[in-house]
Amino acid sequence: MTNEVLEKISSTGLNGIKRAELKRIFGKNCESVLSTLIEKQEIFIEKKGNAYFVWTKENYSQPPHDDPKFKLSMATKLNNKSETTNHVHNVQNTINVSHQINPNIDFKIEFDKCLTESSTSIGWMPFLQIRKKICELKHISSDHFYTLASELVERHRENYEISSGGQEGIITRGLVHGFVRNI
Repeated sequence: MTNEVLEKISSTGLNGIKRAELKRIFGKNCESVLSTLIEKQEIFIEKKGNAYFVWTKENYSQPPHDDPKFKLSMATKLNNKSETTNHVHNVQNTINVSHQINPNIDFKIEFDKCLTESSTSIGWMPFLQIRKKICELKHISSDHFYTLASELVERHRENYEISSGGQEGIITRGLVHGFVRNI
């Protein structure tokens, strides 16, 4: 049954399939198969709207072809997880990673400063305004800014809330999240 479930998930491509649809097709035993596949990191489940969608690892980590700004937090998580595993075995690599983290700490400080200085009375700030300030200050590209911002918001979910809308922002599963605030 595992192979049939995995094949069905894979056949849906980048769109994924609703978990409820899988349960309808394969019955109640589908949940235990999904749990096993999640543990093996062969599939990923994410809430999209009111439903939970399921993707294979290959499909989940691929950006939609029609969206050049697509930034995928799970792909970042996967890369960080494999990097962390490699660094545990090699002390020198761990030291190198700690040196690489400092720019992200600096980015967080500047991001928080811009967010605090210019947010509305209810705390929301367009990513566009933050991007303009930080890109000018740090001399980085828009793409690099959104990569860092995506990683920051994903890494510190307890500190930030994002809202859909706006002209540009962090794109998660096809939706532009153009506003951010501190929680």
